[in-house]
Amino acid sequence: MLFIKRILYLNPKKPGGRNMLPKQDIMLKLAEIEESLNQLEQSIYDRISMEERAEESRLAGKIEDLECKVAAAESRAETFHNRREHSFAARKLELSYKTS
Repeated sequence: MLFIKRILYLNPKKPGGRNMLPKQDIMLKLAEIEESLNQLEQSIYDRISMEERAEESRLAGKIEDLECKVAAAESRAETFHNRREHSFAARKLELSYKTS
């Protein structure tokens, strides 16, 4: 865009009194549009990145909660399993003692 502006300022007036040729005016407008699109693209990219980081943070929190719940369930299952083994062994011993 700077290149286009420099060209326009090097030839500011033509002998006919016109400031710019129509082609130069169009090129300047196109350069301005391109710059606006680049700014919009950067703005969208920044917003998407920010939203992705926020979503990753939320998901990490949910994963941590689920891991805590799974750990608690595993602990309860292990406790239940240990109790069951002991009661089964105790019953077997009792039965063995009673039958002998």
